[in-house]
Amino acid sequence: MSNKIIMISEQFEKDSTGESVEGITIMIDGVLQQFLSIIMQKNTAYKSNLEIIQDALMKGLEKIKNES
Repeated sequence: MSNKIIMISEQFEKDSTGESVEGITIMIDGVLQQFLSIIMQKNTAYKSNLEIIQDALMKGLEKIKNES
């Protein structure tokens, strides 16, 4: 089991504007999957891994913003 978080970054083009946007894929496996499962068991407000990742990302970005 790996302690790594695997993420893939790709560039996409918006059809409507032609703007280049970054798409990020997160592989949910190993230790990360176990960690997310524990969070879901302890906090029934979360119904999916996606909800946990979204919440963690927003809270983490807010913390970084406040520390800057």
